[in-house]
Amino acid sequence: MAVVQGNAALASDFNTLRGEINDWFFDPNASMTFGDGQQTYGWGGSAAAVVVAGNLMTAAQMNTLIDRCNIGEDICNVVTGQLSQIVAGNQMTAAEFNAIETKSDLIATNRLDIEAAELSLAAGGASARSTTWSAAIDCDMKYTFSNFAAARYFFNSGGAFNISGTITGYSTGTGWDGAGFNQIFTNMGTILMNYTNTTQSGSGGTPSSIGFYNLTAVNQLIFQQTGTGAYTDAVFQVYARRNSTGSIVWIQSVLTPGSGRSVNGTTTITSQKRKLIDQSSGAASLVITTPVYSLDDPL
Repeated sequence: MAVVQGNAALASDFNTLRGEINDWFFDPNASMTFGDGQQTYGWGGSAAAVVVAGNLMTAAQMNTLIDRCNIGEDICNVVTGQLSQIVAGNQMTAAEFNAIETKSDLIATNRLDIEAAELSLAAGGASARSTTWSAAIDCDMKYTFSNFAAARYFFNSGGAFNISGTITGYSTGTGWDGAGFNQIFTNMGTILMNYTNTTQSGSGGTPSSIGFYNLTAVNQLIFQQTGTGAYTDAVFQVYARRNSTGSIVWIQSVLTPGSGRSVNGTTTITSQKRKLIDQSSGAASLVITTPVYSLDDPL
């Protein structure tokens, strides 16, 4: 609710604005369960404190809101323009107060559109196989968050899981499919599952519209790519599932060679975790924790 020029801004005005900012910077409900309608709100930062009714707002209190908005401006893709802090001892104008509210509304709308430059890759893990295989093989990579809220903060702030593959030292010719999987891995690039869908950096595959918030306790196919030419029946598939609370995610990679063909050399599936870079503005900060990686089932 905008403050009218010439009118005093009340503690209730501050606390309403504080609540709106806390919805996207902190969390509207840290104890919510999977499937709640507000689960895409919340980055897991610290909540701004209330002003007690009847008290005057201080510059320091207003700056706690400004600091959070400036972090939101830094990381949201289409939100531009930093807010200036209020100087201690100065009176805040209605225009300054309303600018904070306008900025907060814009950040809330674009809270899931995180700038690529504000994201970094953290190490996950890998599974490698160096023995020959002639039937489907798979590996299960497990990502464990401390709770569902931590998983939400990770994905809401631009977090994602990356999967890629390589194969080296393989035989070619009749009866061998290593070249087919080399073709698949080269063409597909990196598979990325974020909060809402799955994409690939390369081409030729079939990504799905399944992301973290679409997962169930049963594996769902989130990506598939086949070879071309002589290798059209070589198939690479990626599945994903979660536990009942949404605090654990499994990514399963399945490699199926063509009928009557084998694969030797060294095949490696690699995982990385994309996360928001640590942020700070004034006295506010936003630090996202990454899940713990483990290999449940090797290739």
